[in-house]
This record gives sequence, structure tokens and C-alpha cells, in this order.
Amino acid sequence: MNNDWCGIPNSLTAAGSCWATALGYPCCKTTTEVVYTDESGDWGVENNNWCGIPPPCWAKVLGYECCNTNKCRNVVYTDDDGKWDVENNNWCGITSANTIC
Repeated sequence: MNNDWCGIPNSLTAAGSCWATALGYPCCKTTTEVVYTDESGDWGVENNNWCGIPPPCWAKVLGYECCNTNKCRNVVYTDDDGKWDVENNNWCGITSANTIC
């Protein structure tokens, strides 16, 4: 570790940039072990550097992707599973990595 922080994205498979890039850190590519948690999210270490760990995509178990994080999301529908938007003509699950418009 070089004492520099990096963020762990909310979803390893989410399209778009992860929350850590807004803080100047890369997203973890393979690391899922949480070394530190703060108000931004979970942090891990890859190649001796901090990186942001994404949370899992809750919508995947339902057969959907999570929404891209590179733009704000509109909550089109809410059910017992969570909040939903539409992306590329398909439903996508809104996660804590997303910003609501």
C-alpha cells in the first residue's frame, strides 16, 4: 500500500465509471476483499494501490443489469426488490452507486 486511497465500485460489472473515479481513484478490477469502509464506500487494494470496490448488482439475480453510473437515474418503478430505470430499452436496477436525478 502507498497510503493513497482508491474506491471500490458498487458493482464489478456495472457499466460506466465507478464511484471511486470521482474521488481520483480507480475501481478494483478483481479485488472483493474490503480493507476499509468510509462514507464513500468500500475500499480494497490491488497492485499495492487503493481501489474502490463496487457493491453487488442486486438486479442480476432477477435477470437484469444494474444501471450505468455515468449519468443520473430516474426512478421509473419501485417494487419490493428495489428501484428501477430503463436503459437501452431494458429495465435496470438502481444501486447506491447511482445518482437520482
